[in-house]
Amino acid sequence: MSAKTPEELIERHEAFLQCRPADRPLVGYWFGGYFPAEQFPHGTATWGADRVLTPGDVSFAGFASDYENLYRLHRDVDDDFFYVGSAYWGIPWAEAILGCPVVVAASNCRAEVCLRTEQDARAANSKRRLPVAHLVELDDNRWFETLVRFTRELVSFSDGRFPVCPPLLRGPGDCASAMLGGMDFVTGFFDEPERMVRLLDHCARVRLAMLERLRAVIPAWHGTHAAGGYPSKVWCRRTVAYNQDDSAALLNPTLFREFLLPLERRMCQTAEVNFIHLHSSCRYPVDILLEDRSYDVLEVNIDHPGMGPPVRELLPVFRKVQAAGRPLLLWGEFSDEDWNLVHSELEPAGLSLQPFAPRSYRS
Repeated sequence: MSAKTPEELIERHEAFLQCRPADRPLVGYWFGGYFPAEQFPHGTATWGADRVLTPGDVSFAGFASDYENLYRLHRDVDDDFFYVGSAYWGIPWAEAILGCPVVVAASNCRAEVCLRTEQDARAANSKRRLPVAHLVELDDNRWFETLVRFTRELVSFSDGRFPVCPPLLRGPGDCASAMLGGMDFVTGFFDEPERMVRLLDHCARVRLAMLERLRAVIPAWHGTHAAGGYPSKVWCRRTVAYNQDDSAALLNPTLFREFLLPLERRMCQTAEVNFIHLHSSCRYPVDILLEDRSYDVLEVNIDHPGMGPPVRELLPVFRKVQAAGRPLLLWGEFSDEDWNLVHSELEPAGLSLQPFAPRSYRS
């Protein structure tokens, strides 16, 4: 965390969002482990692997020491950010609220299919149910109540020391894919496109409602707002939202444009500044999102070696984002070569580097 005050730092962030000339990229490090359970070992210590997690298993008290540790790790680093806290991001909150069972895994928690057969999926998304009654309501939803309570207690715990934001809430496509399973999700666009539209619309409505209610319990911080809580983060004077739809990797550009892009536009109605998380292994949405201009910032995860191309091969994509005048955020574990490449080959204006930091880098 920078030795400077929030008031001294915020102008550099606003310059990043406006792609104004800069002497160097905006830098924010990510400490405490790559995976959620690594960052929160105390909070997750009693959760056995392969156990079905319930709302009653989740309380803030067990996580308090983990948040204190993460706050102190980030506080002691002289970068351009402050620690940004959110409700434990290893729980697939949106999917759980939408009805998916949550199962504990070694490094994370996963959402299990809740529309288990084609017949179940068809019944659950019939015109008789989804458009009017909605499959899920937030009132009296135990997972949502747990999320709100956790967030309130985190705000109280922070005591103004660091900003708080909503947790990682995966996008409508990700939620629908979790509810149906990957195969039924993909085939549904061809076999029953109207059913998919209704399911995606429902997921989008619930997600937007979650964000609206969470923001009502999260105060501004020094007159500013932050989003993230997952590796990448954005901080500014306006309201800001993090979005993702990794399900794009299962689709082609035509399906993305027809089914997911309208939902991405809707997701951007929830805040004044919006950024979207993408993976280096799935790059086709970049061209679509640059044409659409719904998102203010594009974030690209530098995936592990073997899971995506090396940074050198990604430079043309990064330059394309910069040439379009869009802020670019890069997160990942950079090798020394990667770190030197992005500094030498990319413009510092409108560039934020947020490396996972098992070791130190020099900006």
